[in-house]
Amino acid sequence: MSVKPQAVRVGTIAPPFTLPSVQGTDRSLSEFAGSKHLLLVFLRHLG
Repeated sequence: MSVKPQAVRVGTIAPPFTLPSVQGTDRSLSEFAGSKHLLLVFLRHLG
């Protein structure tokens, strides 16, 4: 599946989502509500 990249402006509120962590558990964005800073890093699986 191909996804077209879109620019995101600083301050844009992210939609709710849940993704698997590298530890194998699911993590939801809502778990970090109220945190001052949050850095998300998306890596492609290398194989």
